Amino acid sequence: MILLVDDDPALRAVVSFSLELAGYQVVEADSRQSAIDQLAKKSISVVILDMGMPPHEHSLEEGLAVLEWLDANQPQVKTLVLTGQDASLSSYQSLKLGAFDFLEKPISQQALLQSVSRAFLFFEQAEKLKHQEGIQRVEIDAILGEGVKTIRNQAEEKMLKQVLIDTDFNVHETGRRLGLKRENVYYLIKKYHIVRNE
Repeated sequence: MILLVDDDPALRAVVSFSLELAGYQVVEADSRQSAIDQLAKKSISVVILDMGMPPHEHSLEEGLAVLEWLDANQPQVKTLVLTGQDASLSSYQSLKLGAFDFLEKPISQQALLQSVSRAFLFFEQAEKLKHQEGIQRVEIDAILGEGVKTIRNQAEEKMLKQVLIDTDFNVHETGRRLGLKRENVYYLIKKYHIVRNE
């Protein structure tokens, strides 16, 4: 399923129609909060995200907030950033927060569909790796020169969060998947101040 996030109803209608015509199932959101609400209650594989939305339609703030939420809560989702703003700054900030692809407005239907197709392919293959081989990709942002302890802690926290999300916060199953005792999982949850998002 695709989540299309844009505050322009005319653009949403055109893009949604193109995607549905190509066989995709689409849900829509017109703001940061409505996007997060949809992500929390539906099984979304790909997000098409406009960066400039009210109340800050002339900045990247709202789009970046959605990307931050995705990075913290659903890092497996592939996000295609769609923007008409400063391409250099938008692409840099978006990729830094885990966006899969960057598309400039106006975008052709062909370019959009190619990007969506690639995003679904990568999402499906990542899921296949996770379920068939137990391999799960974890991305971390490491500042060279800070030492390995910082990187280790960041990797430990990110992996723990991902597995907790995958298991719907089942501590026993999280421990099994990570090869940890339940007490160790509770210790790490407390250490990293991880809370379950409702």
